[in-house]
Formats: sequence, structure tokens, C-alpha cells
Amino acid sequence: MPLPNIAPLRIVIAGGGVGALEALMALHDLGEQQLHLTVVAPDDEFVLRAMSVAVPFSAGHVTRIPLDEICARFGARHVRAAVASVDAGRRMVTCNDGTVLGYDELILATGAEARPAYRAALTFCDNDPERLNGLLRDIEQGYCGSVALVVPPAGTWALPVYELALLLARYARGVSADDLDIHLVTPEPAPLAVFGAEASDAVARLLEENGIEVHAGSYAAVQRGGRITLAPGDRRLHVARVVALPVIEGRPIPGVPADDHGFVPVDDHCRVLGLDHVYAVGDNADFPVKQGGLATQQADVAARDIAAAAGAPVEAEAFRPILRGMLLTGGEPRFLRHAADGDARAPHVSTDRLWWPPAKVVGHYLAPWLASVADELRAGAGAMSDGALAVEAEIAVDRDAQPLSLSPLGPLARGSRGRW
Repeated sequence: MPLPNIAPLRIVIAGGGVGALEALMALHDLGEQQLHLTVVAPDDEFVLRAMSVAVPFSAGHVTRIPLDEICARFGARHVRAAVASVDAGRRMVTCNDGTVLGYDELILATGAEARPAYRAALTFCDNDPERLNGLLRDIEQGYCGSVALVVPPAGTWALPVYELALLLARYARGVSADDLDIHLVTPEPAPLAVFGAEASDAVARLLEENGIEVHAGSYAAVQRGGRITLAPGDRRLHVARVVALPVIEGRPIPGVPADDHGFVPVDDHCRVLGLDHVYAVGDNADFPVKQGGLATQQADVAARDIAAAAGAPVEAEAFRPILRGMLLTGGEPRFLRHAADGDARAPHVSTDRLWWPPAKVVGHYLAPWLASVADELRAGAGAMSDGALAVEAEIAVDRDAQPLSLSPLGPLARGSRGRW
């Protein structure tokens, strides 16, 4: 059978994370290996940190794979640099080492920056999970009797704070610190409300069963000495230690439009608004939910759009996000599904896995490939299956009519140009 007439486009993928590698694998497949692929990333390794929250509890690990090996497997060149600027008119990328690359299509998957939300709190970042070791030691030795886990006002993925709460509760019981008070403060109207009422109720019950007090719909002002003021109102907490998730901000690139928070505005095909032949996927795009599984879906949308334009036998499709999450609990695994767009399928709770492989980051290409080649990830998935709550929610297709609601301030809506 003759190969389809696919134009040998030059595709530059900026980034070395989940979204970038999903895009690479998708283009390698959809382009029938006829596209010229270049990955621009400053790191030597792809680092999957999805299980990092479990590292301090000896229940997970970080997976590392050399980027050169991945690029060679999928027919790409790896340029060890970071994108410094983009000249979309000339279709050229300038890297921070002076390298200049021409492109026919550019995918920006450069990620985002995590910065501390509070000066008076310990910030949990997935790139340094061992920062929790001191807290665990204090709990074990009886120096810490109360902990507050805080979700900042905006710009972060909240699921890890629930994992921290549940894993801390289990750890405390294991070291005979049963009297540890754990508070969880979040601006969400209910625990993990973005997954829908059924999943949220299940998580709330799980937290209650583990003695975790939830302060939902609350914004925290954290002062030194573990003093927290909750708004609205003037409620106060006083705890021994405060752990907070970071705030996520974009990484502006000269030549690429960005909103006030540094995120790149995109349309429903992940094309950058105002630029031709440039796409943005993952945390640097302006979709309000920042999560690895969504990054892979955005990467697939961009890859299909590019492959279809190159003449591949595929059709471009709009981004229809499906949110999947696996919550580490330390208890019996439970799987939940909720359709947020009025799907006729009844929501259900099941002990069966909802996706395969049952990884923390779900990607059409990336997850199966990692499961097939990485023994470390397979071992991590096995550990996860002994104590995880997985949830899946389809985000509404008509996002203007049914905008996401991530905080008590109300839903997020798109502007007239299709921005969030």
C-alpha cells in the first residue's frame, strides 16, 4: 500500500515534559514518520513526577528516562536548549544558546513556573518532595500536633493536597500519632468539585473517615507561627505547621502573546491566538485547569491539526477535555466517573479501573509507551493500585454556556475572542 502524500514539514516541539512527548509520539505516528521532528529542551531527562507526593511516604518514586533515547525512538532530533524567542513572521525560533531553528509548525509545551504562595508556609513542589521529611520526622517524634494543608487562591492543581492529607493521616496512625489534627483549606466549593458532585462527595467522605477537617470555600491568609485567617468571614486557625501548594504562573516567551499571568491564549485546536503555525499545549496554555492528562489531550489535538494539514489521513478535532485523576489514599482503590456535560450515562462508582494503564498521567501515546518500557513506572502503578481513588469527568464541550467553576468566586468564562 503506498504511503499517503504527507508534506515533510519541519516541526519544532519546545519542551521536554508530558505535553511535549505526547505531541512527539502522536506526530511520529500520525505523520507516518515523514515529518521532520525536533525537540528543543534544556534537560537531559524526561522526569515524570506524578508520584512525587508519595515519595516522602516511601510509597512512590520519580521516573526518569533520557530524552535522547526517547527522541531517537521516535525519529526526532534533540536540541539541548530552551526557546528564548519566537519570530512567527519568519517562522524561526531562537534558543538561549544562540541556535536558530526554522520551522513550518511550532508546538510550545514549555510548562509553567511554580512559586510559593505564602512566605510563612512550607511549599510542597513535585520537584522537591523530600522537603516534607522534616515535617514527618516532627510528627513521629511528637513535636507537631497539628497541620494545615492549604490550596492557594488560584492557578494550581489541587489534587496533591488531598493526597497529602490522606497520606499524612495514614502516616500518623502508623507512628502512633493518632491525635494529629489535620486541616485542609481550599477555595473550592467542595473537595475536588471540578470532578462533579459524586466524586466530590466520595472524597469528602474519605476525608471525614480519616479525621481530616475540611474548610471549603475558604481563602487563607497565612501568618508566621502557624496562624491562619480564613475568608470570607474572620475565622482563625492556629496550627503547628502549614504546608501549601504553589501558585502556577506562565513563562512568557518574547514573540508569543500572553495574558496577565503569562499563559498563552489558544483556540479550541490549541492554536495560539494571533499567530499562524504556532500551537501551545499543557501548563503554558491558558486553559484554566493545569494537569498532565489534559496536557496530553491538548498535544493530541495539536498533532492531529498539524498532521491533517500535512496531508495525513486524519481529521482535525477540537479540544474536548476529559479530566481523569487518580487520588492516592492508602486505602481500598475506588474508581469514579462523572460526565459534566449532561451525558446520558449515569455516573457510577466502581472498583474496576476506568483506564489502562492505570497511571497517574493518562496519554493516548505516552502512557502505554511508558508502561511498556519503564519497569519503574510499572512498579509505581502496582503500588498505586493498593490505595487509590481514581476519578474521571468529561468537561463540558460547550464551555461558554457551561463554564468551569473552580472557586467560590464563580465560574470562569471566555471572552469574546475565545479566551478563558
